[in-house]
Amino acid sequence: MGVGDKLKNIGNHVRKRWRSTFPDSYDRYRQGRERTHKQAECTREAAVRRGEQEREDAERGSEYVERYRAERAAAEKKEE
Repeated sequence: MGVGDKLKNIGNHVRKRWRSTFPDSYDRYRQGRERTHKQAECTREAAVRRGEQEREDAERGSEYVERYRAERAAAEKKEE
């Protein structure tokens, strides 16, 4: 890693960290907006995962019910 690369990395770091901390600044507004978007995205993804999990549970439950009905019917035929 050359000196130029090190200076470039330092410059990038300073530029990213050198933002206004004043509550009415654009950087604060942008950070809040990005945070809101990320939270909304996470909420949507969680809702999708929850829906998929509920569907899978419902499918699995119906498969169990059908299997147990078939087993009971087979057991009743054997008893007769």
